Amino acid sequence: MRDRRIYLDHASTTPLGKRVADAMTSFQSEFYGNPNSIHQEGQQARAKIDFAREEIAKSIFAKPQDLVFTSGATEANNTAIKGVVSYQLQKMNEKPHVITTLLEHQSVYNTVKSLEEHGIIQATYVKPSRDGLVTAEEVIREIRSNTILISAIFVSNEIGTVLPIREIGRLLAEHNKQHQTHVLLHTDAVQAYKHYNCHVDKLGVDLMTLSAHKISGPKGIGALYVRPNTPLDKLMEGGSQEYGLRPGTQNIVGIIGFSEAVKMLGDFETKSADGMEIRKIADQLIDDLRKMDNVEMNGPRGEDRAPDNINFTIKGADQETVIARLDLAGYAVSTGSACVSGTTEPSHVILALGNDYPDPSATVRVSLGRLNTADELRNFAHQVKKLVKS
Repeated sequence: MRDRRIYLDHASTTPLGKRVADAMTSFQSEFYGNPNSIHQEGQQARAKIDFAREEIAKSIFAKPQDLVFTSGATEANNTAIKGVVSYQLQKMNEKPHVITTLLEHQSVYNTVKSLEEHGIIQATYVKPSRDGLVTAEEVIREIRSNTILISAIFVSNEIGTVLPIREIGRLLAEHNKQHQTHVLLHTDAVQAYKHYNCHVDKLGVDLMTLSAHKISGPKGIGALYVRPNTPLDKLMEGGSQEYGLRPGTQNIVGIIGFSEAVKMLGDFETKSADGMEIRKIADQLIDDLRKMDNVEMNGPRGEDRAPDNINFTIKGADQETVIARLDLAGYAVSTGSACVSGTTEPSHVILALGNDYPDPSATVRVSLGRLNTADELRNFAHQVKKLVKS
């Protein structure tokens, strides 16, 4: 077993940044009031939330009042999809239609699937090519007269595909203008936030999901951007917090940590530069894996793939055995989304690629962070090679 463990699962969650932890600890020791109370202690806490909301909103070029804090990305995705559907069900005389892709996180894919299976909506799932790509034209082509929402992930959490959200937004705006419709666009930008420009106006999105613990922030806090005048019902009843869309006392400490993590990310140029450095060592690992017998890469190459994602399948290998042996060797990797951990079945994303893998086969996702090094990945490639040979 290695003396030092190597963490290669940043798409599942990231280590909490020291600055983030310090900011949260400092806040907790000084502020304890309920931000919805009118006394001084409450209003001090409210002011801290307002400053944090402004910082996070600024990072996506939105107004503070357009940001709704949630318990995480799963709640934000559910709110976006179910909130839009609930509102439209009261207005339409036919079953509403939702378009999504087969590259989505489970919190989008399973939500749409559940609404469809319960007869509430009609749904279209745009299938990617064998190398994991989806074009904007393929998405827009699926719009029907009863379509109310397109929900497309910005960066696939499993295979790293970068979807053309900006182009989808542009084509959708043209379609809405030409046909006098109001189809909405939602994107799960959780994996994109750390490396890509999430400017809401340039993307043309009406709704966008963010999460703190994917950018060295705390777990249990996320946000949903909601463009003004977007028709959206709340999912829960309670108080009027978060502009009436998300009742309940806010997770103030989480919000403070979220804001500090956003500051650590830096501006778009900084995020892009970090991505370029990570891509260099990721591409070398991809090249090493491609040379191995019985190993096949999943997803696209080059700029169509997020810089920090490597996903591959070892043909003829047992899933649990591969992950366990890599873990014993000191490497923390995953089979895909942490939200489906505990299952050895291939995900809907891997199945959508249409690759004819033998049974058994083991799919591994490696996701990198700023502190990973080229030496770590060279040693990891050597470990995988030993696994393949055995």
